[in-house]
Amino acid sequence: MHYELALELEAMRKALVIRNYATKTISTYVSVLKRYLEQLDKPIACVTSADIQEWQYHLVNEEKVSWSLFNQMVCALRFYFKNVRTCDFTVKHIPFQRRRRRFPSILSKEEVAALLETARLNPKYYAIIATLYSTGLRLGELVKLQIPDIDSTMMLVHVRQGKGGKDRHVQLSSHLLGILRAYYRSCLVKPKTWLFPGAKNDGPLDPSGIQRMVPAIARKAGIEKHISPHTLRHCFATHLLEDHTDLRTIQSMLGHSSIQTTEVYLHVATHHLQSVRNPLDHLPAPGVHSAGKPR
Repeated sequence: MHYELALELEAMRKALVIRNYATKTISTYVSVLKRYLEQLDKPIACVTSADIQEWQYHLVNEEKVSWSLFNQMVCALRFYFKNVRTCDFTVKHIPFQRRRRRFPSILSKEEVAALLETARLNPKYYAIIATLYSTGLRLGELVKLQIPDIDSTMMLVHVRQGKGGKDRHVQLSSHLLGILRAYYRSCLVKPKTWLFPGAKNDGPLDPSGIQRMVPAIARKAGIEKHISPHTLRHCFATHLLEDHTDLRTIQSMLGHSSIQTTEVYLHVATHHLQSVRNPLDHLPAPGVHSAGKPR
C-alpha cells in the first residue's frame, strides 16, 4: 500500500506541474490526496463516488472542517479523479459545500486613519499598513513586492504573479510613495531586493509577523473590531466604491477573476444604503388622501 500510495502522489504531483499549477497549490493538493488515500480500506481502483461522499460526510460531521478546507479537498480530489486516475463516475459527483455568506469586517475611514497614526512610530509597520490599505494587495502579494515593483515614474505598483499566477498594475498613491521613501531612509540596512525584507535581509518578510502586527496595532488604536491584514484589502475596495469608483475598475485593481466576487462590496458600502429613499420617510401627511375618481 505504501508503494502504491507513493506512486499515486507522484503521479498527482507531475500532473499538477505539467499544468503549471502554483507551488503552494501543488503542495496542498498532494497533501489532501495523501490524507484521503491513507484512510482508504480498499484498493484505489475500487473507489466509488459513494465512498468519497461518505468521507466528505465524516469531514463535516465528525472532523468539522472549515468550508474553505472542505472545498479545497474537493478541488484536489476532482483534479485527481479527472486528470490522474480514470474512474467510472464523473467528477461532478464529488460535491462542493455551500458557503454561508458573511460580510467582511470593514473599518471606517476614521478608524483606518487611527490605525495608521498608531503605527506611525514604526516606519516599517506604518509603510506595511499604508501599502495594504492604499493598494488592496493580498498579504502574499505584499511580502513578494520587490524594489523595482514600485514604479514612481508611471506611479504604478506592479503585482507579479498574484493569485492564479496573474500579473496586474495598481495605482501608486503619491502619499504612499512618500511613506515608502521615508521607510527606506529609516532602514539602517537598506532593502536591496525585497521591499519588506525578512530578518536576514535576503528573503521576504514572514507573513505571520504581519498577521500578528496588524491586530496588535488595532488594539492600541482602540479599535475593537476583529481585523487582519486582509481587512485592509476589504477597506480599500469598500472605500473606493463609496467614493464612486466603478466596480470594473475595482475588480481589476483587486485582481478578481469574476465581477461577482467584487460585487460583495456593494452590500457593505454605506453610500448605496444612505442614498435609498426609505418609504416610511415619504408617506403623505396625516389627513392627506388621493382624490377618488368619479364613477
